Amino acid sequence: MSQNQNSHKPYRSFFWPVVLLGVGVIWLLSNLRIIPTENLWILLRLWPVLIIMAGLDVLFARRLPLIGALLGLLVIGGVIFILLNGGALGLERDMEPRTESFTVEVGESTSVDLDLNLSVQETIVSVLQNSANLFEAEIGHVGEIEFSVVGTSDKHIDLAQVGVESWFSWLLPEIEGEELLWEIGLSPEVPFDLDVDASTGSTQLDLEGLQLERFRYDASTGASTIILPAAEDGYDTHIECSTGSMQILFPTESNLTVRLDGSTGRILLDVPEGAAVQVDVKDGGTGALQLPADMVKVSGGENRDEGIYQTPDFEDAPYQLVIIIEDISTGSVEVR
Repeated sequence: MSQNQNSHKPYRSFFWPVVLLGVGVIWLLSNLRIIPTENLWILLRLWPVLIIMAGLDVLFARRLPLIGALLGLLVIGGVIFILLNGGALGLERDMEPRTESFTVEVGESTSVDLDLNLSVQETIVSVLQNSANLFEAEIGHVGEIEFSVVGTSDKHIDLAQVGVESWFSWLLPEIEGEELLWEIGLSPEVPFDLDVDASTGSTQLDLEGLQLERFRYDASTGASTIILPAAEDGYDTHIECSTGSMQILFPTESNLTVRLDGSTGRILLDVPEGAAVQVDVKDGGTGALQLPADMVKVSGGENRDEGIYQTPDFEDAPYQLVIIIEDISTGSVEVR
């Protein structure tokens, strides 16, 4: 009986304890400036090594636990060597913050399909005044920016941060206090199909005066403020919220339909005083819905948020704002 129990000893490996101690050593060496902080980015390239060594640990360390300790020491020793000699090995990356400018002239443009993939830095988008350019951008960043323009009359413009550097830029002491700001200007002379993929940085979109044919906004954890432009005939609008707070300011004298997908964040919808507004809640989720006192529920159950609410003069108003809430989720939506 005892021999059978001894033959099934629990699996114990020293691999992960050694790796954990090694992480502490690397952290200490970095704080002491023995390992250059700019070389820490090499760790993002070396993570597959950890998976390989963990697999070897599972294969061999069951028979001899000391093999796990040896594998852990090999991993940590190799990583420290590479971090100390990253420059000599050609692995060092330029992590200096810098600002780049991008411009596109209006030229023969009749329409623009613009995709903005934002980064962790604060972003401000506004409408250009007295400019011959279709697109202007001043981008403060760490790492690389991808910018492309395709087409003559129907243009497609892409602006995005590439790589993982921007997501971890807060790790670099050298850029603490640097104002890495994205400032983007759009021409009011040409209609835009605007697609914005936000990030963890705060975003301010002042689109007043812009010609929009389609607008998509996918929020993230950063705070968002969106000022929508007026349009008598409206434009296709879909906004997806996330964990960050969001404020949307609606225009006057516009026939506009906006679709919203909620999340855990708080959404404030500012409508003009006296505007004819309809709110259609498809799924109330478990979140909170707060509406002005003059809005009346015209369809839907009494004890749930799902249903259609509207101001008394909505049906006969020349301009109508329709807000379709696909899902409130666990956050809150306030119309004021």
